[in-house]
Amino acid sequence: MLRALARPLLASWFVYGGVQSYLEPETRAARVAPTIEPALKELGLEEVKTVDLVKVHGAASVALAAALALSRSPRTAALGLAGLASATAALAHPFWKEEDEARKEEELEQFLKNLSLVGGVLLAATAGHSQRHIDRKKAKKAKAKEKAAEAKAKEKEAKAALKAAGSKKNAA
Repeated sequence: MLRALARPLLASWFVYGGVQSYLEPETRAARVAPTIEPALKELGLEEVKTVDLVKVHGAASVALAAALALSRSPRTAALGLAGLASATAALAHPFWKEEDEARKEEELEQFLKNLSLVGGVLLAATAGHSQRHIDRKKAKKAKAKEKAAEAKAKEKEAKAALKAAGSKKNAA
């Protein structure tokens, strides 16, 4: 029961942040541009715009957060979110570069918030599936086993019928 509540609550921040990044990427792009643009240039990707990367990051955050909230591949979704939140922490909040103490404190707070989210999604990644999911999976497996047994029984019947038909033909 707690997992059913915890995952959507954890995912809510990623959905909110992702939507904001997608709809208003300019502010966030300006914040990460000093780090991203030299790296893009070094990789020979000058045509890639930082704004577009921010939008992609936002869309990926929303998609992964939705998967986590709905318990669809929660481990994969959580690990993806951990990677995105780590990148956000390192690129968007480099507190170590700030010289103004007030600004440095603000960036440190945001950096630690993002690290906390990384910890949260890593915990979610280790939590596994809910009992309801496990029960559904077991029921599906049992049903498949039952179907296979029925198919095998029908095959056996068909072989027996062919054998009986063959022996009647030989007797005549």
